[in-house]
Amino acid sequence: MGFMEHLDALRAHLWRSVVVIFVLMLVLFSQKAWVFDTVLLGPKNPDFISYRWLCSLGNALGQGQSWCVEAMPLQLVNLDLTGQLMQHLYVSFFGAVVLGFPYLVWETWRFLSPALRDREFFAARRLLLAVMLLFFGGCAFGYFVLGPMSILFLSNYSVSSQVINTVSLGSFVSTLTMTVLTAGVIFELPVLAYFLGLVGLINAPWMRQNRRYAVVANMVLAALLTPSDIGGMLILAIPMMLLYEMAIWVVAASARSRASFSDPLPDDSNSNQNHEPS
Repeated sequence: MGFMEHLDALRAHLWRSVVVIFVLMLVLFSQKAWVFDTVLLGPKNPDFISYRWLCSLGNALGQGQSWCVEAMPLQLVNLDLTGQLMQHLYVSFFGAVVLGFPYLVWETWRFLSPALRDREFFAARRLLLAVMLLFFGGCAFGYFVLGPMSILFLSNYSVSSQVINTVSLGSFVSTLTMTVLTAGVIFELPVLAYFLGLVGLINAPWMRQNRRYAVVANMVLAALLTPSDIGGMLILAIPMMLLYEMAIWVVAASARSRASFSDPLPDDSNSNQNHEPS
């Protein structure tokens, strides 16, 4: 395929992706009550499922009711005439991107796969499921753990009793959505580590040697994002440390893959012809 043919193929993939995102956006836009009252504004309510889990965990660990959330001193207001409409559109688009992420990955794969050799093709195909699972796992972690803990801490933080936390709707929405999206991206660390290891920029021994620095960085980040409570800090730090350990294992696997790629099969030069472009 020439350059213009590649451009035409890319345009077709992008067009299908835009259509899917637009349809999902319309569906979410029509479900305003559920999207906002149940999903988006759920973490500002004391009876949110994450706060109930935290309360049960505190009781199980002998902390009594100290981990239970009795009230959320947080009031949301709209400051702009078009503010609620714009936030409705933004949340619908954000939700459509998150829900449509598997399709976006699939379209990207369909565009890139014809250029891969056999070994690259089968190695990359195995990563597709990992990319999707890690992204949704990160989004779930951001929505059920990181987001609620941040909202709980920030809503209760006060420099003076004379200051009341009256937060704009846009500030609350952007904080929660960016937290969810950031967590989804961060959970792709093992996949990024795989490719960095594949090109030789990092290796498993180096990551093991610097594990203690990663642990310290995770603990500091968790301490900044949670109240001054060791239990809440560990709730955030432990998954991040497990993610780092997973990245070490993935980098070791990428080193084995790089070794196999350095010894191509006799027909590797022609194997990309076996994968038809979409």
